[in-house]
Amino acid sequence: MSRRMSCAITVDAVRARTKTETRRHVGSWRTLTTGDRLTLIEKGMGLKKGDRQVKLADVVVTGVRVEPLSAMTEEACTAEGFPGWTVERFAAMWLSSHGYHAATDPSTVDVRVIEWRYL
Repeated sequence: MSRRMSCAITVDAVRARTKTETRRHVGSWRTLTTGDRLTLIEKGMGLKKGDRQVKLADVVVTGVRVEPLSAMTEEACTAEGFPGWTVERFAAMWLSSHGYHAATDPSTVDVRVIEWRYL
């Protein structure tokens, strides 16, 4: 059975199969390797009693690496499911959604980049 990964803020991009990577906190997904399979879901936590996880897609991991958030590119913004976003806008959103102070320098924050292809 594959592990499940929430894609709550990029559901539309996953459904359109345009999201092909994600950046996660460096302390998470440490054992994930190329070739592993994931089931992408709408939401994994905070479900109300009786709610079920909604499966979006099955994927196979094609790459895993750790890099500074500042290594992000505009092409990576598109692969993340945010076409047209600037690197600065993405970094600010990512930092805010992961509990960092707004003034945090993205070059000081390492992220785990997970790339995949859809099955």
